[in-house]
Amino acid sequence: MGEKDLEDMFEWAGLSYVYEQHGYKMWLSGLEDNIDTELLDHFSDAYSFESAETMYYDEFLFHLRIFKNIRKNNELPPRYW
Repeated sequence: MGEKDLEDMFEWAGLSYVYEQHGYKMWLSGLEDNIDTELLDHFSDAYSFESAETMYYDEFLFHLRIFKNIRKNNELPPRYW
């Protein structure tokens, strides 16, 4: 996935202002290998980044990784009950 695909993914999820602030760092760190559009969409519904201008990239990445881990570990297998 290239830089344009990553930008489109953030734009679709409604996080284009976060991408504008940290896009180059995301692309360099290989973030697109660890996320997908559905994860970003749910992440943007759960988190509000009103202070994206003052947010550090590490802070954003921390919240994204925590959200991804919670989402992964809270899924119950089919026919759990």
